Amino acid sequence: MFSSLKIGLVLVMLASAGGAYLYVQKLQKDNATLKSNQIKLESAVEDQKAVIESQAEDFKKIRSTLDKLEKEKEKLLKDKADLSKRLGKHDIGNLAENKPGLVERIINGASSSASRCVEIASGSPLTEEELNGTPNRECPSFWPVP
Repeated sequence: MFSSLKIGLVLVMLASAGGAYLYVQKLQKDNATLKSNQIKLESAVEDQKAVIESQAEDFKKIRSTLDKLEKEKEKLLKDKADLSKRLGKHDIGNLAENKPGLVERIINGASSSASRCVEIASGSPLTEEELNGTPNRECPSFWPVP
């Protein structure tokens, strides 16, 4: 009886040792998997940081462009208001009937100035006279305000 108890005890100890060995093996495999996952997560975090930095730079560029557009819009609205004010002072139809030569000269001069404005807007450089002289009345926003 004592020997069967010893054998039973040895079998239990061997089973426990075998179970412990298998459990340790499982823990080592889990640890290797967790290390691999950690490396992948760290890589993903670095990628996300790079994306966030890129988005922040893009946002700054968009903000800068938006500010430029707002300033340009303000200039254009001012030009529009000035033009409306200039045109509102005169009855072009009445002037054309009474003084056709004057109206023709004014319209031809304004057309020439407007054509030059289109050239400048298309990338044509300013002439020496334009750089040193007075700005074109048809497109004053192309010249810096003194």
